[in-house]
Amino acid sequence: MQMIRITALALFALAAGATSASAGGDAAKGAVVFKKCATCHTVEAGGPNRVGPNLNGLFGRTSGTKEGFTYSKAMAGAGIVWSSETLHTYLTDPKALVPGTKMAFVGLKKEDERDDVIAYLEEATK
Repeated sequence: MQMIRITALALFALAAGATSASAGGDAAKGAVVFKKCATCHTVEAGGPNRVGPNLNGLFGRTSGTKEGFTYSKAMAGAGIVWSSETLHTYLTDPKALVPGTKMAFVGLKKEDERDDVIAYLEEATK
């Protein structure tokens, strides 16, 4: 059942992210949007974990695997590989993609804000 849910969510993420990936985003605008996230997350290499994990090296990492951070069982078991497409879906509604996540943020409802913050993260977390 878990594998079916993950597969369905991955397909949804690819479909939702297809327009996002082609539209691109503005990293400078994304840095401003990220201020909403910076209460809980840092992006710099070697930066601390806060309420949420440090996001450096996020792209290509499997959810729930950042060493030194204690994840919810839901996030640790989600098996999501973070990409611009999966982040686009997650940032739309985190609890819909990962029911049981301890992330309290309700998501970014505007597609351009998601595109911008993802562009920022692509630059800031390399």
